Amino acid sequence: MEAITAYPGQAFSPSIVIGNNVFISRWSHIAATCLVKIGDGVLIGSKVLITDHQHGDYAETTKQDIFVSPAQRRLTSNLETIIGNNVWLGDGVIVMPGVKIGDSSVIGANSVVTHDVPSFTVAAGVPAVALKRFDLTTQEWRKL
Repeated sequence: MEAITAYPGQAFSPSIVIGNNVFISRWSHIAATCLVKIGDGVLIGSKVLITDHQHGDYAETTKQDIFVSPAQRRLTSNLETIIGNNVWLGDGVIVMPGVKIGDSSVIGANSVVTHDVPSFTVAAGVPAVALKRFDLTTQEWRKL
């Protein structure tokens, strides 16, 4: 885990909040400049990355930024990455900055989560897309 408090020319007040009964497998990396919050009962596979920041704001990258080494670009610092309760992140999953994964969801191995995933959803792929959702009324999984 890495709570980044400073980066050249920048200061942060990071918070990493991990709930109860969370299992984190080997070689996983959790990094924050703002907030990474992981709910209760979460299972995190091996080689998972969960982060709330990146080197440079690629939505706002200027032509000048392209010629600057990524390691020299400012870190984004205003995003919150939230993992709900009872979530399972398979091996090799990457959860990108600002993403929210809802309760009781499953993210397939080696997926890259670039957008929010609703509760009770199975998502997979690069980028991850919702494949099925648990219907609380019928108590069945429904393909999307």
